[in-house]
Amino acid sequence: MTRPTPAPAPFTLTRRGMVLQPDPARLAERGGVLNPAAVLHAGVTYLYYRAVDVEPDNYSRILIATCLLGADDQIQTTRLDRVALEPAAPYERWADGRGGGVEDPRVTPLDGAWYMAYTAYGTVAGVTAPRIALARSTDLLAWERLGLAQFAPLAVTIAGQPAIVDLDRVPNKDAILFPERIGGRYALLHRPMFAPATGLPQSIWLSWSTDLRYWTDHQLVLPPTRPWERLKVGGGTPPIRTPHGWLTFYHGVEGRADADPQRRYHAGALLLDLADPARVRYQTPTPVLSPLTAAETSGVVANVVFPSGVVQQPGGRIDVYYGMADQAIGLATTTLPAPNAWPRG
Repeated sequence: MTRPTPAPAPFTLTRRGMVLQPDPARLAERGGVLNPAAVLHAGVTYLYYRAVDVEPDNYSRILIATCLLGADDQIQTTRLDRVALEPAAPYERWADGRGGGVEDPRVTPLDGAWYMAYTAYGTVAGVTAPRIALARSTDLLAWERLGLAQFAPLAVTIAGQPAIVDLDRVPNKDAILFPERIGGRYALLHRPMFAPATGLPQSIWLSWSTDLRYWTDHQLVLPPTRPWERLKVGGGTPPIRTPHGWLTFYHGVEGRADADPQRRYHAGALLLDLADPARVRYQTPTPVLSPLTAAETSGVVANVVFPSGVVQQPGGRIDVYYGMADQAIGLATTTLPAPNAWPRG
């Protein structure tokens, strides 16, 4: 008896190929290209990718390229030889005056412009750490810095006792803006990197703002709960509005510690409530993408797929751009489920 082929799980990603890898002739890319933002404008997909130099070590810029997945499934990527951002502001540079970084951008259309949330890796008040910064553009080429995000204190429970954490002193990454105001306020996903002594795992949090500068009313969205994300979870792609919720692809990390040689980064999918995006309506029980190919299992950091950019094409295809082993950039695609096939939370 022939068994029917099971339908693919919702939001499963299909690899389409490599988008970009380091060009040895370009010094800014010697340490890898990875974790791009993606924007569709006037029929063109723009990529804002992190390019890592090796001198100084791990010196990161955000460069611009365009990408096209042709009808023949061939990927055409063109570097524009333009810098969106490079370490220049004090909060993007190290105390030694040489190093620094602007990393892992996410770009969101909002209020008639485009806003970039990115990781500023610099020294502030004597402490060198990753922090969340914002920039704005009206043409997708020139970017105006808006400065570091400022956070209200966070009330948590540590070792069974109530505590107040100064979020401005906590390293933070994976900032993602929603593409519209919700209830009149801006919404931001992010991943505070609490000290291990607090017992607070690295999770996806949601914060709110009226001015894009000061963020408050912090809410826990997703802690690590699945076996494939037991170490930590963090945001990935900017949310896409669907009839059933905000769709976002995130990363979950499997392993015992950051130094675990068996550590693996996976991608999952979330549906967040449209009116209350701190509420998870659906979470994929298993990864939608895991390290498998040689470019994903071997590189600067082995066993990493890191979703960061997303574009919804006019025909319904969803393009997800992701980092491959912190060295190259890949493209995977999916489509939204049929009206009667959406998962139930």
